[in-house]
Amino acid sequence: MKARKCGDEEEFMEEQQRRDRQMLIPIWKGTTVYCESVFVLEDVFGQIRPLRLAYPIKRIAEVRSADLTVTYREGKDYGVNEYGELEILRGGNIPYLSWKEYRYAVFDPENDENIASADALGAYHSCDLFCDREGMRAWQLAVTYEHEESKLYDVTPIKSEKFGRFLGLLKDGKPVTAVSYGDSITYGWGASRMKDVRKPPFCKPYNLAFLDELELRFSARIRHINRSVSGMGIDWAEKEENLAGVIKEKPDLVILAFGMNDAGTVRPCVFRDGLLSVISKIRAVCPETEFLLISPILPNPLAAFSAGSSIFHYHAEYPRAYAEAEARLQGVAAADVTAVHKLLLERKAIQDTLSNNVNHPNDFMHRIYAQVALKTVLGE
Repeated sequence: MKARKCGDEEEFMEEQQRRDRQMLIPIWKGTTVYCESVFVLEDVFGQIRPLRLAYPIKRIAEVRSADLTVTYREGKDYGVNEYGELEILRGGNIPYLSWKEYRYAVFDPENDENIASADALGAYHSCDLFCDREGMRAWQLAVTYEHEESKLYDVTPIKSEKFGRFLGLLKDGKPVTAVSYGDSITYGWGASRMKDVRKPPFCKPYNLAFLDELELRFSARIRHINRSVSGMGIDWAEKEENLAGVIKEKPDLVILAFGMNDAGTVRPCVFRDGLLSVISKIRAVCPETEFLLISPILPNPLAAFSAGSSIFHYHAEYPRAYAEAEARLQGVAAADVTAVHKLLLERKAIQDTLSNNVNHPNDFMHRIYAQVALKTVLGE
């Protein structure tokens, strides 16, 4: 294998940075969406129905594999119908998951590529993106297209005033410390550049994308420590031994993002009180710390960790719990990712937005997380 020259390395890094920033252009801004994900599934009747994207398609720029390494051809692999929907052409090169490979008659707890059905009848294909496996991404596409201008997804309020100290430090060029404290999503699962995966197209986990963009905009230095742990909830976050890892960093900003695991069983009011407890315990030692609260996307309602019980329960109510925590405290703001995801699901299948067909966002949704966080903190 030929060694990459220094100039080639610089060019590669510049191209990657250009793409990273392009992927942070909000989907509610302008008339082009970059690399929107869509899942290609054959239905029970053996058909691949037309696929709706966030907006009706006006013109396709390109359709690629989810890792961006393969480009498909219009007229041979796909087309666009009169309703602005993407049509997958039989006989083309676009891979799809057959129904019999997606829907199992029996749930096998020994098989890590299936998850029990919420109706207790069988199971669904489920496999996340790993360094050695593509998981559900094997049947996802990245579509770049033009559409009519719309404000449909522009529902994120600007809350810059909540971050007066943090933004002031950035503007003054002073180094700051940010700590991420959440579950598997904030740990990075589903993003292709997370430390346990690192595969093309190397999309950053949302918290890293958010903080890296702040560094670029302010020419600042942000020290980032990620204290997130997969599978955890707000009860874990409240424990002194877990909070100690956050507090010792003396953070200027805490990205606090739980809820996906809690919402299966924890009532919204209890979750809200847990958020308030975490914030008060950190502020008892670090009184000037400001908090960005991130509400999660919605999980697949057809999936169950145990047969017959959907993991989707209180999730849609949690943004209100976040909002109540924000209303009670200064220097605390909630970024409502849930609201944007709900709107997307009015047009898109949930499999378009997940990396594991259960509850982890894919690259596209990590970008939505980052876009919502950036608008909440900085505005447009």
